[in-house]
Amino acid sequence: MVKGVLFDFDGTLADSSDGIFHTALYSIRQLGIAREYGEEQLRRFVGPPLRDCFRVAFDLDPSLIDEAVRIYRSEYLRTGYRMMRLYPGVKELLMSLRSLSIMTGVATFKGEELVKSCLDNLGVLSLFDSVHGSDERESRTKGDIISMVVSDMAIGRDEALMVGDTVNDRKGAEEAGVPFLAVTYGFGFNAAEEREGCRCVGSADGILDMIRKINGGK
Repeated sequence: MVKGVLFDFDGTLADSSDGIFHTALYSIRQLGIAREYGEEQLRRFVGPPLRDCFRVAFDLDPSLIDEAVRIYRSEYLRTGYRMMRLYPGVKELLMSLRSLSIMTGVATFKGEELVKSCLDNLGVLSLFDSVHGSDERESRTKGDIISMVVSDMAIGRDEALMVGDTVNDRKGAEEAGVPFLAVTYGFGFNAAEEREGCRCVGSADGILDMIRKINGGK
C-alpha cells in the first residue's frame, strides 16, 4: 500500500533543462573554456550532485570545480531557476494524490532552499508535505535525502514510493530501502539496460495509474 510518494525534481516534476544547460554553459564560459558541448553531454549534468556534474559532463579539472560551483549557484539564482516548467499533468497528479490521502514529498540533489523556491515559483509548493534536498556541503547521499522525507511522513519504507528519472534516483531508493518507479520522459531510462528490472511509466497519468494498481485499484 502506497501512503507516500516521493519525487525527484529535475526531469521528474519539472523540465528544468533550459535553466540547467544555460547555467552550466555560462559557468564553463566564465572559467574561460570555449569548447562546444552537445545536448547529449549537457544531459549528463542532470542527476548527480552539483560538484560531480562538472566532472561527469565536462571532465573539469578538480582545481576549478569549487569556482565553477560558486558561479553556477549565483547564475542559477539570478536567472536559471525561472527557466523551467512542470511536465504535463504533474499538478493534476499532485492534486489527485492529495484527494486520495496519499502524502507527497520531494527528494532531490538540488539545494533544499533552492528547490523550495522553484516549487513556489511553479505554484505547487503547497502541494507537498515534505521537501528535502542537498545541503551546502553536498554531504547527503540520495538515500539520506529520501530517508529524511520518509521520516517526515512517518510511514514505513515499504509504504513509500520514490519516483525518478535517473539511475541516481534508483540507487538512492535502493540505499534507503524504498520501492522505486522510473519515468521515461525525463533525462534517463531511455536505454534498455537502464530499464531492466524497473517499473517504468511514460507520463504523469502513468504514475497515478501505477499507484492505483499497487493500491489494489483504489
